[in-house]
Amino acid sequence: MIINLEKASLPPVYTRNGKDCYLDPVRKMLIYVTPEETVRQKVISYLINSLEVPIEMIAVEEHLSHYGVQSKRRADIVIHQVDDTEEVLSPIAVIECKSPNVFLSERTADQMLDYANLLGCEYAVMINGFDCFSYKYKEDSDQYVQTEKLPSYSDMSNGIYEELEIGELPQRVAFEEMEGILKESLQYKIDFDPWEYDISPQTPFELAHAAFNLSECLLDTRIKMPTGKYGKFTLIEDYGVRLLTYGNSSGGTFYGPYRSFLIEYNGSTEFVSFNITTYWKGTSPDKVKTCLCVAIDNEKTTHHALQLVIDDNVSVEGDTVKFYHHGKIAIGNRGSGKIDELRMFVNDLCPQIISGKRFYLGSLKNNRNWTLEDKEVINLIENLITYSLARDEYRKHIKSNTQR
Repeated sequence: MIINLEKASLPPVYTRNGKDCYLDPVRKMLIYVTPEETVRQKVISYLINSLEVPIEMIAVEEHLSHYGVQSKRRADIVIHQVDDTEEVLSPIAVIECKSPNVFLSERTADQMLDYANLLGCEYAVMINGFDCFSYKYKEDSDQYVQTEKLPSYSDMSNGIYEELEIGELPQRVAFEEMEGILKESLQYKIDFDPWEYDISPQTPFELAHAAFNLSECLLDTRIKMPTGKYGKFTLIEDYGVRLLTYGNSSGGTFYGPYRSFLIEYNGSTEFVSFNITTYWKGTSPDKVKTCLCVAIDNEKTTHHALQLVIDDNVSVEGDTVKFYHHGKIAIGNRGSGKIDELRMFVNDLCPQIISGKRFYLGSLKNNRNWTLEDKEVINLIENLITYSLARDEYRKHIKSNTQR
């Protein structure tokens, strides 16, 4: 769903304590200008001028406690309607606004729907100024479904909306066509914006081709990886593709579609998620590489357990693609770990991947479309998950020793 906020007007700007402030038309307060507040003010303008929401029916930065919810949290924007039965105002829609540089991930959706459920809203929206997702609660299915757009206030009040038709997944690119399509897509070298692409044009083509094949494999949700016991972990469910955001130890942010697997390891249930994306250190995109990210998240922590830079850790011999890793590992703000120590943890979980000073994760023949029912691909995914778990075990070991 796209909402064009470019034409949405902004309120007057005044200076307070040397900083620019919007005069919020709803709160009747001076609010410091920030990227997120700019989005919020444009949404307010859109609601009033395009959807004809009465300004008195809009609440901004409203405490959930005002609705009887025991929480200190606040909802960005709440739209109300008159409850004729009790002659009071009741929430009908909640809108979660994010800064333009914040990706609307599954975590944002969870926050939005949590607010909607707590407030009993029929509609829920998340928006960052560029992307927008709107949902309507359906009582018969007891779930929120995505809508084509956020209806006008009148339609919203009368339960009139258009459900978004997802349609069928597009067919995968045939292996024979992959080279031509990839070459065409890599012609953006002059004005390359690494935020917009998953594979760097600066990655050697044979490696980019392998990364493209693997990315297509991970995004193809029609084929599921078989569940069951895999060495040191059990695959409970291939969870498909989720929109996620992760940080790394150097302060970078990675977001996009991740293929997620729900696993059980040592009595603990975890999500392990895979993504192919661009990667570079610092702020200059002069030497952008392509990266395979493996993330682990549970209730308490979300992080990249492994960032395997394809340019540096993958080799191609004929049509055989070999995946290695050099073993370098960051331990949060403690700096780097020792590869020799990491090797001991890896040896306990999967000694077969130790290959001299490197870690050998698997080989694939790049002569067909890779899928998650392919034995070679399954072996690679299993080794990547196990290696990532070993890396996290080592991180926990180092952190526990330094806290003594």
